[in-house]
Amino acid sequence: MDRHQETRRTGSVASINNAAVLAASSSGTPPPNQTWLERKLRPKKINARYPIKGKPLLFATCAFGSLGDALFGYNSGIMSGLLVNPVFLAKFFSEYGGADGDPAAINPTITGISVACLQASAAVGALIAGRLGDMIGRKKCVRLGGFIYFFSAFIQIFAPGFATFVLGRTIQGVGVGFLSMTVPIIQTEIAAPHRRGLMVGIEYTFLIAGYMLSCWVDYGFNFMLPDKMSWQGPFIIQIILSFVLLAMSFFLPETPRWLAKQGFLKESLQTVADLHTTNGDTNAEHVQSVFLEIQEAVRYEESLGSSGWGEMFTLYRKRTIVGITVQMFAQLNGINIISFYLPSTLADAGFGERKSLLYTGANAIPYTAATVVTWWLADHWGRRPLLILGGVLMAVLLAVVCAFNEADMPINVKANGQYAFVMLYNIVYGFTWGPMPWLLPAEIFPLRGRSKGMALATASNWIFNFIIGMVAPDAFAGIGGYFYLIIAAFCLFSAGLAWFYYVETAGHTLEEIAVAFGDKAFLASDQEVMDQAELKSAPRMSVVSKA
Repeated sequence: MDRHQETRRTGSVASINNAAVLAASSSGTPPPNQTWLERKLRPKKINARYPIKGKPLLFATCAFGSLGDALFGYNSGIMSGLLVNPVFLAKFFSEYGGADGDPAAINPTITGISVACLQASAAVGALIAGRLGDMIGRKKCVRLGGFIYFFSAFIQIFAPGFATFVLGRTIQGVGVGFLSMTVPIIQTEIAAPHRRGLMVGIEYTFLIAGYMLSCWVDYGFNFMLPDKMSWQGPFIIQIILSFVLLAMSFFLPETPRWLAKQGFLKESLQTVADLHTTNGDTNAEHVQSVFLEIQEAVRYEESLGSSGWGEMFTLYRKRTIVGITVQMFAQLNGINIISFYLPSTLADAGFGERKSLLYTGANAIPYTAATVVTWWLADHWGRRPLLILGGVLMAVLLAVVCAFNEADMPINVKANGQYAFVMLYNIVYGFTWGPMPWLLPAEIFPLRGRSKGMALATASNWIFNFIIGMVAPDAFAGIGGYFYLIIAAFCLFSAGLAWFYYVETAGHTLEEIAVAFGDKAFLASDQEVMDQAELKSAPRMSVVSKA
């Protein structure tokens, strides 16, 4: 580039920067065409300055969102341990065959209901949050989800019987739905383009760390048998974690993209600066570049009007299919069959009650460690290769688990063989089909439809989570280990879908992902805006042209 070209380029960017700052000065104007309810719920004032800036603020906000994930990861594991706790079973399942505390004697359908009630209500919570998140903001949505989670834990602790316990767990599912829908959006909307995989990878690590914590908490409190604290203790830890989440929600920022969408342009620009510079410098070139694309995308999406649910299946059909199917296969690929029922499965395979809890906790350690690999791979290798590799490897490993389950061999060999290959399966899932389904839906939808798109994807996750939770006990009772072959077939199908249909998104800004899907992203020329924002790179363009 010669000096004259550089001068023209610099002048162009500078004029755009000045326009961005000028537009920001009129901050607070609500977007057009808002409903009465949206106007009532929209905050009148936003505080966009925080005592910390740069990476400390960025990672504190990431930790806030990730704690929300840890809560529903913790919830996934807590029930697995309680289902082999004889005091818990005798209290809540006495009318369904569990009076003597033996899990094998309980009606498997009732076991499925106790597990799956949360998943059904979480799907409803995700859909509600999809609409509410656009009105009140991402941060307040997490706060509300955390409060529901906190309150419902008390219902479960003091439940007098099965019906009340299931009611508490069902209410808690609504809070889990709020958290699971909103947290990935927070992570993707605050992250720099080249670090989105890192941020959502950290979020998923927290999710599995929450699951791992619940496994070890179940194991630790099991030593308090026959005292009722052996099953109430894990819920007390749950209450403490949700209280910390609630407290954090009052001190951390709203996402800059939501602020811009709601007309708080000055606050949006300042939040971008606070998140990505050490001194909150709104004139930093990379801050202006990010804000330019946010502002241009908001202008374009305002010209389209408010997005309806129907548009998710028309204007954004491919994105919606990708979001729904990637979350659907996150469940159909079998992880929660392992998470919910591993202690019971190990007990049936010959492990004792406490030993099965110990081994479940040990299994969660490499599972959690494997998720750390995603922090680097998601941004440097890409989303699609991880999904394809994971689908194939998990299918092979589940087939081996089936073989050990059905083979005629000594029971200790069967138990150890199943455990070893379940652990390998968890490791593969931990860096492939675990984190990617939370990253893709949060980044592929445009700002005007991001909450609704993520809500549909998350609802898909919880609906199929519910189906798995309900079907698995009866399926294992009916066809035994051959159920693993059905799950293996889903793994192979998901790998093929990722290969032939999914679009690579690594390296794009959230606004540019529309171009990767073949859609228009900005009111002005897409190419011109990306050039002026100086975020276009050769690797990204190769992906766009390929898509």
